Amino acid sequence: MSFHRIHAAPRHSACIRIENMQSHAPVDVSVVMPFGDDEDVIGTACQRIARHLDEMGLSHEILAIDEDSGDNSHAILGLVRPGLPQLRIVSGVAAGRGFAAGAATARGRILWFIEPASAMRSLAAFGRAHNRVARGELDLAVVRGCFSVAKRARLLAAVDGAPGRGGLFERRLVRRAQKRGIAVEAYELGGAQSGARRLAEKLRGRLALAFGAALPRL
Repeated sequence: MSFHRIHAAPRHSACIRIENMQSHAPVDVSVVMPFGDDEDVIGTACQRIARHLDEMGLSHEILAIDEDSGDNSHAILGLVRPGLPQLRIVSGVAAGRGFAAGAATARGRILWFIEPASAMRSLAAFGRAHNRVARGELDLAVVRGCFSVAKRARLLAAVDGAPGRGGLFERRLVRRAQKRGIAVEAYELGGAQSGARRLAEKLRGRLALAFGAALPRL
């Protein structure tokens, strides 16, 4: 086991510690996953993400950020780590600063911000978000209630000023990115279907006006 200590910005912590920091070589994706009392899901969440990225052929690291957990989450990560050499466990981080601390220590060109509970759901939407960011179409893609994917070089400053987790983090991150002129898209899963339905309803209303009669709803 190897340990690497770095002095972080004051708003993060006086000093954070990274376990298993064996390389400084860049990778395609850095997964930034803050955790608290998540012992029921944290091990499986890391394994699912690693398998998904392996299937996509993306080199990666998983930064599990301990936000002062009080259960067995840290111990469980220690048990799964032998099978996940890309797993780094980061400790000494203040609550609500996990995403910022992870981004500051990440080696990936693209950051994947996700929480353990979200990693237990379908990860299929990551592919589209990653591809759009990797191609330069977006700097930040936020799949609301699920995760965010960002270009590290463009988002570091915005992430540093967006504490919190969940929807609060998403809203703050989007707002700060937009103020900086960063290309952002925030959407919900199934958003394309919702958009198609809204278009259909608009057309229905126009046809009703044209023919002077109400049409049945779609």
